[in-house]
Amino acid sequence: MAREIKAADPQLEDAAPNDFKDRLIKLIPAEIIAAYITISGLIIGFAKSDSNADKSNLLWIIILVLMILTPVYLVKVSRVSKKGQLMFSTIGFLVWAFATASPYTNEILGFSYELITSVILILYTLFIPLFYKG
Repeated sequence: MAREIKAADPQLEDAAPNDFKDRLIKLIPAEIIAAYITISGLIIGFAKSDSNADKSNLLWIIILVLMILTPVYLVKVSRVSKKGQLMFSTIGFLVWAFATASPYTNEILGFSYELITSVILILYTLFIPLFYKG
């Protein structure tokens, strides 16, 4: 399955557009998210063993590097050329990163940061494929 989202094209009768499930899968940069979860797990694990370690600065750097890498990876490895898909996938990485292992942990409007980011993750993941058709 190609990674780029196919929109409906009346010129091509045999090329079916991607349905919701296909768009959902193609808009989540799973390889980049897996890399972030692995790296953040290593950082958090080592920070626990060293009480002087400040993991937040390193996590911010990793988020920045992977955010820049996301569209590059999608273009070079997955052959995605649609700017909208690259943008939504990059934003998707950021949403996933902040919902899984964020360097930011303060409350937002009296709610725990983890609750807010989890709700945003669910809503983003479900709504973007409804609106972005390719």
